[in-house]
Amino acid sequence: MILFSPISDKYYLLFFGNKHTSMKKKLLILLILLNSTLFEIAAQNSVDYTIHYDFFCISDTSKKEYLPSMEFMLLKAGHLSTFITSGRYYNDSTHMVFEKEHPQPTFNSQEEVQKYADLYLEKRDVKSVGSDYKIFKNFKTGNFRLMLPFMTLPAQYLEEPMDFDWDITGEVDTILGLICTKATTQYGGRIYNAWFSPEIPISDGPWTFRGLPGLILKTTDEREWYTFTATNIITRKTNRYLNPDWINEHSEKIDRKTFVDKMTAHKRSPQMPPGMLDFPEESMLARKKAYEKRFDLLIEQY
Repeated sequence: MILFSPISDKYYLLFFGNKHTSMKKKLLILLILLNSTLFEIAAQNSVDYTIHYDFFCISDTSKKEYLPSMEFMLLKAGHLSTFITSGRYYNDSTHMVFEKEHPQPTFNSQEEVQKYADLYLEKRDVKSVGSDYKIFKNFKTGNFRLMLPFMTLPAQYLEEPMDFDWDITGEVDTILGLICTKATTQYGGRIYNAWFSPEIPISDGPWTFRGLPGLILKTTDEREWYTFTATNIITRKTNRYLNPDWINEHSEKIDRKTFVDKMTAHKRSPQMPPGMLDFPEESMLARKKAYEKRFDLLIEQY
């Protein structure tokens, strides 16, 4: 049997029939997955805007190969702007709906846990998340938080000021029928180009970027290895199931050097997916080989 974790739905697998796993360990893992204090979803929120972006990134720099596009969503409720994959938003939403319709009981046995897990699998639909980047911009403090994209206990994040030194050029382009002006900045040792539209007076954009006199509709680094392009703009208020933050009192703030070191170590030696009790050696080797050629958007310089 396979369980998709409410903590993260990136195919965290649990094989209950594994003969090498004790009953106690199975129950413990299930309780962690179904009753995690790291997954705290807020009530439905009214968001000021919803911007959809397609993200293209390189997968093999030696062959100039790119991964299939991935959709992200930028949502702002109050003073907090959230940038997550559409798959993550969908999974969070279905998780909240499930919890409302089927409140989690107190478990007294593995059978009760198993029954609830079966119901969870039966009733809740999930989508593949892919690279589970999470970025939170706090317009009150002027900082953004960047979560590690792989599960750690406790949750770990980088927090830095979101002030960018933009150089607005005279170049223009048209995106989604809107006239956009080009601006450039440096972030984490890379040079990025951005196209923003003064017609939409929202000082926000994809990834960590903000601070221009208009919504950023496209960003790409100089090598065009990482590109975000807006595909849909909703500026009216809408109700959304939105987790305002994945940070709680147990989370751990780390500095940039620690953040980069952890990302680099994960790239050089990717770990077995959390919750998976068995992972074939050949699959692990293939995973490592693929990561060796990959340049990750999060692995910036100190």
